[in-house]
Amino acid sequence: MLLGSRHLGLKIRTDLEIQPINYRGQKALLIADRLGLIKKPVVIQGEALEVLALIDGSREAEDIQLEFLRRKGYSLTGTSLVSQILDEFKKLWLLDTPEFQERREALVREFSDLPLRKAALAGEVYPEDPQELKQFLDQIIKQKELPLEIKSCLAASRKPKVLIAPHIDLRSGQQLYSLAYRCLEGSSYDRVVVMGTGHSPETGLMSLTEKDFATPLGTVITDKDAVKKLKKAAYDLATPHDLAHQQEHSLEFQLLFLQHLLGNEFRLIPILFGSFQPWLQKVNRASAIPGFVSFLNQLRDLASVPDTLIIAGVDLSHIGPKFGHQKTASELKEATVAFDHDILEALLDLDAENFWKLHQEANDNSNVCGFPVLAVLLEIIKAEKGYLLGYDLASEEATQSAVSFTAAVFF
Repeated sequence: MLLGSRHLGLKIRTDLEIQPINYRGQKALLIADRLGLIKKPVVIQGEALEVLALIDGSREAEDIQLEFLRRKGYSLTGTSLVSQILDEFKKLWLLDTPEFQERREALVREFSDLPLRKAALAGEVYPEDPQELKQFLDQIIKQKELPLEIKSCLAASRKPKVLIAPHIDLRSGQQLYSLAYRCLEGSSYDRVVVMGTGHSPETGLMSLTEKDFATPLGTVITDKDAVKKLKKAAYDLATPHDLAHQQEHSLEFQLLFLQHLLGNEFRLIPILFGSFQPWLQKVNRASAIPGFVSFLNQLRDLASVPDTLIIAGVDLSHIGPKFGHQKTASELKEATVAFDHDILEALLDLDAENFWKLHQEANDNSNVCGFPVLAVLLEIIKAEKGYLLGYDLASEEATQSAVSFTAAVFF
């Protein structure tokens, strides 16, 4: 038996955010954790990176040690190095171990017992002071003027029924946040359905919560009766807990603008959608997913109640090495922009099947994180006409990657 502690069934956690980077001239991985066990992103490089690449769920610690030594040509004394690296991975909560599962279950219970979902990003990506936050949001909203056609709709007392806004970093997407949320100036709603992307991988198609939501601008009350109806209709398609909401920004960013423009009097229906990838090639639209119709019907009924607004907090394509592509974002940009405009055309045409077909043909190669949300939107929307307000693509030079996003309104 090789020296060192024994690590059986070693595999990396599936809920980590892992992106390739260049760190001090070397290839590395930057690992972040939405669960919060890893407080700050961790950089893995050198021999630790080589060991990490061998952890695929099929090897025990001994097998990893042997393969590492075979590749490196080390003597058996090198096994202590591998053991040290594996122990460090365990301490960093990178591995899916019994200890991790136990800690995760404790976090699930702790969060489930809370009556309130507190702001996760206040003081980090936007001001924590209420007055500073209001000024910050005002500056964003005033960035752009609405097109005359939209102003005419609003002047005719036509309130938006659906709003599509980004969930990208508030500063990166400020012009499209501006175009989206200027549509709500002077409006009021009794209830707002906010649908966002759940970036933390979970079982189930969606995550529902009855928690009220707090930000520096106050607390918004969740429509708990509505959420209970959705849970009943979703049955086992929903996650059994609401931990996905704890750190998720796709709803939090929308809520800031809603509170700033509408106050805190509206009731909230918050929904996070997970990946539809397992069903992409098996069905031709979201409503064809087995067992999903009951949930969609209930959501459509809730969204059809007068004075209800639907918000979709989504981004579009994620391209470049950061998101698993061999090519850079600049090399993929032309094809990506063309694809994005095709899916936006299907969206504005309210064509659920063509929207799904376009993603099938691309096999989700563009990593459209908003695909599930928009696919659901097309199943429940009751609007006469949609307008594209804007489209943009934010580049990240350090990783040669980019994210596209849009803003749209339906009356």
